[in-house]
This record gives sequence, structure tokens and C-alpha cells, in this order.
Amino acid sequence: MIAAHFFDGHSARLQPVGLDVRAGHLHVDAPGFERSYPLAAVVLAEPFDNAPLMLRLADATCEVPCGPDRQALLAALGYRRSGVERWQARWPAVVLALVLLLALLGAGFVWGVPAAADYVAARLPASVDTTLGRAALAGLEAQHMLAPSRLSDDRIADVEALLPRALPAHPRVPVRLLVRASDTLGANALALPDGTIIVTDAMVRLVLDKDNALDDTGKARLLGVIGHEVGHIERRHATRAMTGSSLTAAVSAALFGDFSAVAAGVPAVLTQMQYSRAMELEADAYAVTVLRRNGLAPDCLADALRALERQQPGQDKLPRWLKRPMTYLSTHPATAERIARLQAAEAHP
Repeated sequence: MIAAHFFDGHSARLQPVGLDVRAGHLHVDAPGFERSYPLAAVVLAEPFDNAPLMLRLADATCEVPCGPDRQALLAALGYRRSGVERWQARWPAVVLALVLLLALLGAGFVWGVPAAADYVAARLPASVDTTLGRAALAGLEAQHMLAPSRLSDDRIADVEALLPRALPAHPRVPVRLLVRASDTLGANALALPDGTIIVTDAMVRLVLDKDNALDDTGKARLLGVIGHEVGHIERRHATRAMTGSSLTAAVSAALFGDFSAVAAGVPAVLTQMQYSRAMELEADAYAVTVLRRNGLAPDCLADALRALERQQPGQDKLPRWLKRPMTYLSTHPATAERIARLQAAEAHP
């Protein structure tokens, strides 16, 4: 007889019992108490060393403390360790499994999530872009990061006149260009999902000549910048980036818990999303197409990037989440790669 603790499933009361296996049944005996369960109905939880055995008996549970009778009971129940259990008992196998798991998770985040994000984003209606764009613009204004432009009306009109030259024959969504002052963003341009392109006063001043005029060279550089932002809009990069950020957060929550934080954090995703390296290069390629269509060299955009690299106004005050997404201001090495690619496009039209 093997000593055990019996829980009837109706109360938390522990009842000491004895267990015995005979005639294909597990017999549970105690003074004034006796039950019998077919062995086929007994579910044995995976046993662990130095831990009680857990037996599930229909609606009841039986706990067998560690002791000399443990192995005898396992043998009587016909227990045999599975291949997985034998494998996980060997530390080299555990290390290999951990490495494979990390590799699988890494591949999922690097390739799986972006692919899923593109699939989901491609099936989202255009109304989602509109909602996201309005929310993003409202967020920038609420944080007082944008203010009315301090440039003259004529200068603003010159900048706005560049937009039609950067648009395709049939834009995916209506596109508008806003010129805004921003001490925080400095020389910058960004595209919102709804088709709004924001160009800062400092960005315009950056391409002015020494006489403070927006000459043809300055217009060409600014056209490259605007063409890059139109590329983000046409390729729907903002929505794809937002979807990817949301999926990453959802997968992380599913793996590590606290799924409710995903729903609560969705608004923050709009201001934390980052364009991938591939998206930035894709937008650059679109800008090259725009420049060539206007009879201009790809190096015009490279010149704007070089000027931004030299200036970097407000970099120390720039919020961390804006140092890479939707901006040219970053000194990240990717900028040098982008310039090199534009120079290669210049050399091989």
C-alpha cells in the first residue's frame, strides 16, 4: 500500500489514503472510504525529480509524496519516459533546444512579423490610413512640436509648388504638403499615413543659397526630399510600420504575458514606429525616379542628406522615438549607405 493524499474535487480537504494497483485498477482506500479507477482512466502528470506525483482520477486528484514507493507506483502504472523527457534530461539537448527556440523566435521577428504585417496592411481599408494620419498629426500638435510656419507666403508657395512634380500620375491617396515651424524637429520632413507631408521651416532654410533664395539647386534638393516622403506614402510604409509594431507587441505579449498592455499601448505605437532599412531604401528609389522624371540627378537628394549630416540642429533635444523614424536627421550609419546608393544611381542611370 502506497501512502498518498486524496482530493475529491469538491472541497480543499486533504484525505490520507493508500493506493494499490491490482487487476487493472487503481484502488484508493481509507477508513470508511474506498474507490477504484481503471488504469486507463488514470492520468499521470509528467513526473519531476523530488516533486510529488500528481494523478488525475476523473473529477478527483491524488498526490503521492516523494518516497521509496514512488518508483514502484510508476512501474505499476506502466509509466515509461517519453523521448522528449529523456531528451530534456540531458543538458546538451536542452542547450540545443534553447538555441533552436531563440533562432526560431528571431526568425519570426525578423521575417515572419514583417511578412504578416505586409499581409495585414495590404488588406486594411484606406480609411485606416486616414485615421492614423489624423491621429499622428494631432499627437505632434498636442506635444507642441509643430507651429505655424514663419516663412513668407511666397516662400511657402514655392515649396508647395514642388509637390505636383513629385506625385505620380494617379496618387494612391490625396497628398497635401504642410510647411510648419518646429524647434524640436529642426531640419526635417515626414510623411503621415493619410497623405500629409510635413516640411519644416528649417528644412527649407537648409537648401537656400547664400543670398537666402530658393534657387534651382535648392528646389532640386527639396524635390528629392519631398519625393522620398511621397515614396513612403505610395508604398504605405507608415501603415505597414505601425502594423508591424503592433504585431510585434502582440506576439511579445502572447509569449511573455500582459496582453492587455497591447490594446492600451496602440496609440503610442503611432509615435514609436520606425521605418525599416528596406522601406527607407525603397523611398529613396522612388525619389530617384521623381528626380529623373524631372530631368534632375539623384545626387540632389544625396546633397540634402549631406547638408543634414553637417547641421543636425536640435539633435540633443529630439525625442528618442523621432531620431530614426520618418526623419533625415539621424546620424545612423544607414545615412551613409543611402548616400552611397544615390551616388551609385548617379553613376549608373
